[in-house]
Amino acid sequence: MQNGSIRRAIQCEFCKHWYIMPCEDNEQEKCPNMIWLRSQEPAPAQQSIRHHYIPQFYSKRWSGEDFKITEFSCPYKTLQAKQVLPVQTGFADRLYEMKGLPAAAAQRVEDEFMKPIDSDAAVALRLLETGDSRIHTETKYRFAWSQFLITLMFRTPNDLIVLAEILTGDWVRDFPMFENKYLASRKPDDPATLQDFIDQKDPDFMARWTIDDARALMDHDELLQLLNNLRWFVLTTAPDVPQFLTSDRPVVMSDILTADDSYLYLSLGPHRLFVAVTNVAAEQRIKRFPTAQLVEETNRLITLQAAKYVYGADKKAIEFVEKYFGKPGPKSLMERLRDYRNEKAKVGQNQAGGNA
Repeated sequence: MQNGSIRRAIQCEFCKHWYIMPCEDNEQEKCPNMIWLRSQEPAPAQQSIRHHYIPQFYSKRWSGEDFKITEFSCPYKTLQAKQVLPVQTGFADRLYEMKGLPAAAAQRVEDEFMKPIDSDAAVALRLLETGDSRIHTETKYRFAWSQFLITLMFRTPNDLIVLAEILTGDWVRDFPMFENKYLASRKPDDPATLQDFIDQKDPDFMARWTIDDARALMDHDELLQLLNNLRWFVLTTAPDVPQFLTSDRPVVMSDILTADDSYLYLSLGPHRLFVAVTNVAAEQRIKRFPTAQLVEETNRLITLQAAKYVYGADKKAIEFVEKYFGKPGPKSLMERLRDYRNEKAKVGQNQAGGNA
């Protein structure tokens, strides 16, 4: 299952063979074999509607004896700090829903993709924290943690909004070509234009396209391999050192991950930090860095890049969070991808204009 081409294939629920181009969900709904097979199964579990983009297994690491974490947010003009359960924050209902598909398939991205990733990551995290060598020697655990890190870069509501902007730009650019193809093959009883056809037949295609592309990004082979090849370690701070925070954009990273001074941080709780770097010298440099300064700088970046929430173990950091929350911060990986594509499109337009 680690092979890239196999992971892109999908297993038929009836024959159990792997196919690159399996039946679509709408086709499976009508397939006599699948209708019979599903009739033999026990009643399916209720599909998930509340989709956590900040997984509970992760956020609960800041919880106290009452199982609650501190949520910092600014719904109005004043920063608020309140105690909440992990289930009560970092979610959006139907966030990864494949709109327009049958009900039996609409929540599959959450139930069959996101949930397994989070479950596998929880196991990998235990190995990381206990120093278990399998996190460095066994591909399945390393892959699980790398993929979890990638999902944290692409799974938030803001990320999906930015991705929808990217795809809308692609669609607008290519629409005349698709319109010409549609008109060339249009039947007499088909809608007059491609847009009319979409509005009548599949109005949710753009929302579904966004989720499908988000899933592909979270399963990106090259990025997975890049993260797998970094040096990983966990720093543990003393109880008297200020606590790490986290947020709804918890991954702190350099602009690129291939330079000698590249880094990736993810706080794992009030006193633990996951670090990934490219070489031994970088690892030693970070380990020598004054702990209090490392915590402060990590928390500053975490707070600056937060979209809606910052999280902590208690309310002690409220003044710190208020200082940086909502201020301009590092762009997300999705935002950088959007900017790169926009700049590339401008260059292409300029070249086309020069050749005209």
